[in-house]
Amino acid sequence: MSDQIILRFLNAGLINVGGDDAKLAKLHETSADLAAVLKKSPSKTAPFALIAFDPEAPTEDPVIKEAAGALQKRWPTYVNTFSGTPIAVLRAVLLDALVQAAAETDKVGVAFVTSARNALPFMEAGNERAIWAEVVVDIERRVDARAEAEWSTPDAIVVPAMIFSPPEAIEVTINPPAAIDKAALAQKFAAAAGPHSMTGATGGNPHWPNQNQQWTSEFANRLAAAVAEAIGVGAKAPKISPVDIAAPLKELAQAVSAHVDATLQAVSGATAGLQRRTSLIWWKEALYSPSASISYRALPASTAAALMAFDLHTQVPTFSPASVAAFLHETVLSLPSLKVDQSRPIRDLLAEVLSSGELTPLRHAAAAMVPEPIGRGPLLGLIGHGAAESAIDDQAFRRLVGVPPAATLKVAEWATWLFRELQAARAAQQGIEVKKKGRKT
Repeated sequence: MSDQIILRFLNAGLINVGGDDAKLAKLHETSADLAAVLKKSPSKTAPFALIAFDPEAPTEDPVIKEAAGALQKRWPTYVNTFSGTPIAVLRAVLLDALVQAAAETDKVGVAFVTSARNALPFMEAGNERAIWAEVVVDIERRVDARAEAEWSTPDAIVVPAMIFSPPEAIEVTINPPAAIDKAALAQKFAAAAGPHSMTGATGGNPHWPNQNQQWTSEFANRLAAAVAEAIGVGAKAPKISPVDIAAPLKELAQAVSAHVDATLQAVSGATAGLQRRTSLIWWKEALYSPSASISYRALPASTAAALMAFDLHTQVPTFSPASVAAFLHETVLSLPSLKVDQSRPIRDLLAEVLSSGELTPLRHAAAAMVPEPIGRGPLLGLIGHGAAESAIDDQAFRRLVGVPPAATLKVAEWATWLFRELQAARAAQQGIEVKKKGRKT
């Protein structure tokens, strides 16, 4: 789709390069350069998108200046082709860059889609509306598919087989028994038989066999002693070398431990979506803020809605289905004090967020995730760095936020606006952290 973005702006008559293919190529090269900037710095996604959405984008905005600088590097003489700053051309290039970066980095896609869902309804898109609608739907479909996969619960849990290689056979070494001295044993047998043998005196049994009882007793004792000694020598001689089975047992223990960990991870991963949905239902039914430790029913409806957006953001991952924003919308509608059809100016809702004590956690989170605004950016920039909010007039509000100062939202819409911005800011922040880790390795 990226290759067609600038062409679609051309075909709609929104930009004109005089039919020069070389100039068109310069625009494509510029969009590729800006896409590389986005992939390196995902936090720029929201400012890029909010300018790309706006046909009345201010020429002094930092994003316009950055895009113009990138175009000048590729096309030094572009100022001779266009009268003044070519806002439409730069916006087409920015959109092309956003689509390219989102195709490769889902976190850029999250930040782009959430920004689009908030700001586009307030933009005078005119002939561009069809282009924007197709781009947003395409990126949102891809991002949502990933989120649905992460939130799904499979029908069955597949546990990997335990990996264990049996150890090699253990060799047992036995020292052979000492050989029995047959000659010595024969001499002892002769000594047991009588005082003399054919070879001479035995120094043994003093009796002869015809002496009956005396000889028999002496013979038995001497023969038993000789046999016992011979057997004892043979029994003491064999020695088995020590067998060390510590290593095989350690390998088995490690294999079992790894298998148990893999099983628990499989079960945890398979049931994470179900557990997450169950926790959200509990949160919705309780209507209790974990960050402010207060019931949402005890707060003004608009304050409670903003706090709900923050609390939901802290409970769900960056990649969440579009239905999660709808879930928040319905949860806000359950507030008993809510006037469902009442709309309020966004500026009034912003002022309330800046002054409410219960929304301090939201302001701190916004300050940590979004820098102080110097040009077009998300409302979180004003929420997190709102010390000078009272000095922001209608013109400054339009320049910094991108929507008309008189723009209004219903309270439930305000909650989803804040939730989307929080999700977009976290996605951009995580994208930067991934880049830093990649450089360290």
